[in-house]
Amino acid sequence: MPGKWDTEKYVNDANYLVEANLSNINWYILRYADVLLLYAEALNEWKQGPTTDAYEAINMVRRRGFGLPVNTASSRSDLQAGMSYTEFQEAVRNERAYELAFEGHRRQDLTRWGIYYESVRETAQDIVDWYSDGAQFYIAADYTKKNKHELLPIPQRDLDLLTKYNQNPGWDK
Repeated sequence: MPGKWDTEKYVNDANYLVEANLSNINWYILRYADVLLLYAEALNEWKQGPTTDAYEAINMVRRRGFGLPVNTASSRSDLQAGMSYTEFQEAVRNERAYELAFEGHRRQDLTRWGIYYESVRETAQDIVDWYSDGAQFYIAADYTKKNKHELLPIPQRDLDLLTKYNQNPGWDK
């Protein structure tokens, strides 16, 4: 288990980790880089364009990634000023992919942005283009359906208890 996910250091000895998949800890850990990127994204969406605070937030993440002091501007790592709403949006999306790789955020991000299905299809095509036999290694594209996998199914027990609710699209029997 990576040290950054060593949750034992945040709780007392009674809350020991049973194993890597089971824990008594019932709270979610957000890394500061995740908070900064969410902040930059939210400002861009709210103002329909990047603000100086949005640039500063994403550039702090980028500077740390380059091994530079986070509070000192750097032409080596900082984004170019004057980006449009969509350019900055794409920059934030890419930075989240780089910074939070293998941390379990990507699917939720793609779903939140409404591009999950398209991203799965694009990745499948990129793999085929890169390696002629690549399609056999990326089976997610075979099972991902538009307007189904954006939401998870509602458990049957909940549907039985809440009779006025309907199952999410694509998950009907």
